[in-house]
Amino acid sequence: MTDDALLPPSPLTWAYVDGWAEEEPELAEARAVAQRLGVPVVSRATGSALRFLAAASGAQTIAEVGSGVGISGAWLLQGMGATGILTTVDADAELLTTTRDTLSRIGYRHTRVRAIAGDPYAVLPRLSDAGYDAVVIGPGVPLTRGEEHDLLREARRLLRPGGMFIVTHALGEDGADADHRDLAMHLRDDPDWIPALLTVGEGILVAVLAAAPTEDSK
Repeated sequence: MTDDALLPPSPLTWAYVDGWAEEEPELAEARAVAQRLGVPVVSRATGSALRFLAAASGAQTIAEVGSGVGISGAWLLQGMGATGILTTVDADAELLTTTRDTLSRIGYRHTRVRAIAGDPYAVLPRLSDAGYDAVVIGPGVPLTRGEEHDLLREARRLLRPGGMFIVTHALGEDGADADHRDLAMHLRDDPDWIPALLTVGEGILVAVLAAAPTEDSK
């Protein structure tokens, strides 16, 4: 006998969840730009989850790697409330210009958005230690370069205790790819992190940095 609880959500369910989250008309326009440019962006369901995570954690400083066209940044800023500051890093200076334009048209002041053009692997090491409440890795960003889990290593340094490491597009149509799967397993087995793999939108891998190193990790 089939256990209905084990059946995956139907396409209609996914469509309902994605359509349930409303977003500004400016983001619909940004999605059209992203499609024209071939730039991957988060779904509305993923954006809604990012806003929730930012708000629930009380995040006021977030570092985003991969700005897309500003869609994920807009959701994050909404979750941070009136005073939060987003630092968004992208190797493509033109995409950062589009991101600034998207966020400006929504009404976010330039003082709330710190946009840095450059290779994330070169930029992140220059950001302040323990200066961020969350580090968000957007779609299309390579997770490793040279050594394993390079971005995770930088995130650990950048985050305050209790901060969140968030990876969007963590699942594909047939499950996580090799890099995402390896990262997910590493986070699951590292006692310094409290992780969860969420089947929302394109999948979200989220982990909270423990307030202090555990005995097993010393």
